[in-house]
Amino acid sequence: MTATLDTHEETGTFGFLALWDAIAEVVGDRDCLVQNEKRQSWAETRDRTKALGWWLTAHTEGRREGEHHPWESPNDLVGVYVRNRPEFLEAILGGYRARCAPFNVNYRYKAGELAYLLRDAAPKVLVYQQEFAPVLREALAEVSEPPVLVCVADDSGARPVAGSHDYERVIAEAVAPAEERVPSGDDVHILYTGGTTGMPKGVIWRQKDAIPGPCGIQVRSIAKAVEGAPRREWLRALPAPPLMHGTALWYAFNAWSSGGTVVLSDDPVHFDAAETAETLRRERVSSLAIVGDVFARPLLDAFAASTNRPEHLRFVFSSGAVLSERSWSGFTELFGDVTVINALGSSETGPQANQTRGDTGGFVAGPNTCVVDEESGEIRDASAPGRGLLANGGFLPRGYLGDPERTRSVFRTIGGRYLAVSGDRAEIDDSGRITFLGRDATVINTGGEKVYAEEVESALLSLSGLADALVLGRPSERWGSEVVALVVTDSLTDQEMRAAVAERLAGYKVPKAFLRVERIRRFDNGKPDYGWARAQAGQGDS
Repeated sequence: MTATLDTHEETGTFGFLALWDAIAEVVGDRDCLVQNEKRQSWAETRDRTKALGWWLTAHTEGRREGEHHPWESPNDLVGVYVRNRPEFLEAILGGYRARCAPFNVNYRYKAGELAYLLRDAAPKVLVYQQEFAPVLREALAEVSEPPVLVCVADDSGARPVAGSHDYERVIAEAVAPAEERVPSGDDVHILYTGGTTGMPKGVIWRQKDAIPGPCGIQVRSIAKAVEGAPRREWLRALPAPPLMHGTALWYAFNAWSSGGTVVLSDDPVHFDAAETAETLRRERVSSLAIVGDVFARPLLDAFAASTNRPEHLRFVFSSGAVLSERSWSGFTELFGDVTVINALGSSETGPQANQTRGDTGGFVAGPNTCVVDEESGEIRDASAPGRGLLANGGFLPRGYLGDPERTRSVFRTIGGRYLAVSGDRAEIDDSGRITFLGRDATVINTGGEKVYAEEVESALLSLSGLADALVLGRPSERWGSEVVALVVTDSLTDQEMRAAVAERLAGYKVPKAFLRVERIRRFDNGKPDYGWARAQAGQGDS
């Protein structure tokens, strides 16, 4: 749900910590973070993250004042390489307190992918979970300036990377600096996304833009937020997707900004629908975030199989993948007056449109959402409907970390409006409703993860027995879209091709199916004929 509070002249001048610390003063004993048997109050979370911030202050410069290009971070970077555990969110807050820019690390990456990310971000500190030490150790061999390492212990038995600092010891032994850093709304958060380039890109969000933008928090006055927080003890929010993705992270921040509690699933490794359903019941969760049918269908099956269902669920928020009418109906049939919201947006644009069950005509465009005609460059909206690239104005990121070219191509002024123009194609009608037409052909959104087709093709074509390959997505009832590969080979088995991709790339990038064809049909310029390819792949569910 979205926190909407009264207006005041303080709009847009503060960051997350100014808001949350003020709330902690009035609801200090309330649960702030819950997972399994661990319950951490607002006051405890504030104190632990303060200690982490003190330690980070001693190991970073924090913020560098002066002018910076939109593709530059004014703050030192701190990476967070942790599963859905309280330490993930604590590390983000600790980074803010040291005036550093936290960023997410995809824990599914293999060593080569992780090494690229670390070189691109150049973090001063990396907070990592113990189980990832073997992959991290291999990746660091390819990084010329390794970060200071902080290890979050778990029961994996993995040997921490040499020289790592223990996370709990860091917090226990941290000493307040002579002069504490004072965070600002101009400090940045960096959200790494797979994007449309194949390699991860860091999207630079100023906190004062992220608060009303992707977090959807209309906080005009800290005083008003504090005033309302004691009345929102009912708000207990569970982000089911990985916190390393924007959907779950911004959702958790929204709940905190109303004085709510963030509840994490008991199992941080696997999404277990039955376990999540039990957590929703046990913890009296009122608000749930999911990624389309990938999460909705197993959850609904778990609810249906149980005689002891959650009783407090009021809101279901979905983003990042298709949410079918079947799932929508499932929630309303089981929970009556539950409000289900399907959101359209991206790391680069923030929220662009929402769809509730009554919106049968498509997504309802946000006040700053429009479509840019690809040929004329003109803006299309309710007053001038048409097709084109989906764009958003209002509160936007600064740019892409270290990528001036991409920054200039996405964030530009059109018709006197400063917009973020995504690679998503859409149509807007005269009522302001958005019909999403799809992403660029080479990007596959599968279960909320973005897969760059050419990256998978490159892994496949490393095999000597493969003459040609083309990777694309096809509709899937479970994943929204699934990765499939058209291959030209007489000798390779599916297992061999699957292993070749899995050796180099994260598991979600491995094709679900390998379809053999005599040749890949291409145009004279060498580009694939995607119409033919989609016909070969088939359009049925699997």
